[in-house]
Amino acid sequence: MIIGLQIVAILFSLMMVYLALLHYKRRELNSVEILSWVIIWICTIFAIIFPEILRTFALTFAISRVFDLMVVGGLILAIYVASASYIRTRHIEKKFEEFVRKEAKNRVRVPKRK
Repeated sequence: MIIGLQIVAILFSLMMVYLALLHYKRRELNSVEILSWVIIWICTIFAIIFPEILRTFALTFAISRVFDLMVVGGLILAIYVASASYIRTRHIEKKFEEFVRKEAKNRVRVPKRK
């Protein structure tokens, strides 16, 4: 790998760790999410610094090229993130629907009988 590209990738990874920590301090990420993102970016930095480990790991799973390994790993990560996002969105939708129904019931006026 080109050393200049490695430096850019490491700086990008460090910036992403910083942004994850910033969102954690703002309470936009919980402890599990921050831990997950920090581990992902530290592993990325480690893979950038020591690319031979990725070659050994790829050969273990009978993947001929490191790039193919990275694509497969990226797809797995993207599918996981999309699934988690969908589940959270559905959960929020259900909570919002319950809230709207409750508010609608509170605002309905029952006519008095004479």
